Amino acid sequence: MKTHHIFYAILVAAIWGLNFIVVKTGLGEMPPFLYGSARFVVAGLPLIWFVKKPPVSWNLMIGIGMTLGVAKFGLLFLGIHMGVSAGLASLVLQSQAFFTTVLSVLFLKDRIQPNQILGMLFAFTGMAVIGISLHEGSTLPGFLLILGAAISWSFSNILFKLAGNVNMFSLVIWTSLVPTIPMYLLSCTFEGVEALPQTLSHMTFLGWTCLLFTACVSTWVGATLWGVLLRTYDASLVAPYSLLIPVFGISFGHILLGEQFTSLTYAACSLVFLGLLVNQWGARKKHSTFSETTHKALLLEEAA
Repeated sequence: MKTHHIFYAILVAAIWGLNFIVVKTGLGEMPPFLYGSARFVVAGLPLIWFVKKPPVSWNLMIGIGMTLGVAKFGLLFLGIHMGVSAGLASLVLQSQAFFTTVLSVLFLKDRIQPNQILGMLFAFTGMAVIGISLHEGSTLPGFLLILGAAISWSFSNILFKLAGNVNMFSLVIWTSLVPTIPMYLLSCTFEGVEALPQTLSHMTFLGWTCLLFTACVSTWVGATLWGVLLRTYDASLVAPYSLLIPVFGISFGHILLGEQFTSLTYAACSLVFLGLLVNQWGARKKHSTFSETTHKALLLEEAA
C-alpha cells in the first residue's frame, strides 16, 4: 500500500476506536435509545436528497437497518450505558468477525479454514476470561449486551453480502433511515416520552459534539476513506488494519476516560487480539469468509 493509503487506514481505525469513547461520553447526556435514533437521523436524513438510492430492495435495506441499526447499536449503546468500558466494548464488538464466519458457513455454505477455527478458540477464550473477571466499573449484563450487538452485526454482514456490488456509502446513508423510528419508539417505551424534551433542554456543547462525531465523522469520513481503500486494494490487504480499532479504543479509554485494566484483563485482550490476527493473517487471500462478507459491513463503524 502507498504511504498515504496506510495513513488513511490508520486514521479510520483511530476514528472508529475514538468513537467508542465519544459514545461513552455522549451517553452521559442522552439515554441510549434516543442517542441511537438521533445518530441515525443526523447520519442519514440530510444526505438522502443528494445521494442516490442504491439498487437494492427495500426488504434487504430494512433487514440491514433493523439488524445493524436497531439491534447492533441499540444493544451496543445500552451495554455501554450499563457500565461496559469504552475500551472493552471496542474489543468485544470485534467478535462479530467470528460470528460472521459461523453464519457464513451455515447460510452461505462457505468453507471454514483451520486458521479461523484456531482464531475463534483463542478469541472466545479471551472473551470468557473478560466476562468472568470484569474490571471495576463493568457489568456482566452490559458485557452480554455487547456480545449481542456483535451477533446482530454478524447477521447484518450476511445481508450486506447479499446486497452485492453496490455503492457502500449510498447503502449506509439510505439504511440509516430505517432505525430512526424504531429506535425512537424504544426510547419512548423504556426511557419515556419526556426523554426527548428533557434531553434537548439539558444538552451541552459536549453532548452535541459527541452526537455529531458519531453520526458524521465516524460514518461519513470513516466509511468514505475505508471505501477508497477497498476499491484500491484487495480486501484481504486492507482488513488487518481494522484490528487496530480495539487498540485505539482501549488506549483512548485509558487516556481520556481514565479506564483502568488489570493484568488478567490485558492477558484476555491479548488472547482476543491474537485470535483476530490468526483469523485474518492466515486466511487465504481469495477465499476468506471475513474478507468477502465482513469488510463491507466495516463501512458502517459508528460505535459505538
